[in-house]
Amino acid sequence: MAEDVKKNVDPDGSKGNPNPDGSGDKKPTLYDEKFVKELQTETIQRRKTIEGLEAKLKAIEDEKLSDSEKKDKRIIELEKKLVDNEVNTNQAKTDNLILKSISGKNFVDVDVVSMLVNKELESEEEIDEKVIVKIVEKLIKDKPYLISSGGVNPSDGNFKKQDSTIKKTPKQQLGDFIQGKTDKLS
Repeated sequence: MAEDVKKNVDPDGSKGNPNPDGSGDKKPTLYDEKFVKELQTETIQRRKTIEGLEAKLKAIEDEKLSDSEKKDKRIIELEKKLVDNEVNTNQAKTDNLILKSISGKNFVDVDVVSMLVNKELESEEEIDEKVIVKIVEKLIKDKPYLISSGGVNPSDGNFKKQDSTIKKTPKQQLGDFIQGKTDKLS
């Protein structure tokens, strides 16, 4: 491996660097592609060996645990899962109460209202339906733009139905058109 190395500078820097303080021109060391590839494969092999040894060490440590220690470890894992499940259940109940409170209030975007209510609930200690209803009412009062107006806006496309009966025949319409053009010319 060492034969494949191309050196431009002495390893200790004595020939390439005339000044002992390191202020002279120093050229970088260049290596063959083959040498670099060998180093990379060696690094990969060592990494795999280390990972295998770590796995064996963990297996040995697990075998050394007594039955009571294994049970204690399992209890801790199950308690963590239980706490996570309780948190998820409480969040689902809260979301349910929020949806129940905001349904029928004609909000423009239910998701935004739900997020705003959740934000307000962070400061509350005990969450129940009464608290959520109060927060929703406060939102309605403070941010009326969240509620959809019930009126019809002409730009929404809900126009008044027009009378579609034909009042003139096509001949009469053409005559009126021609008459209008001739009136403009005169």
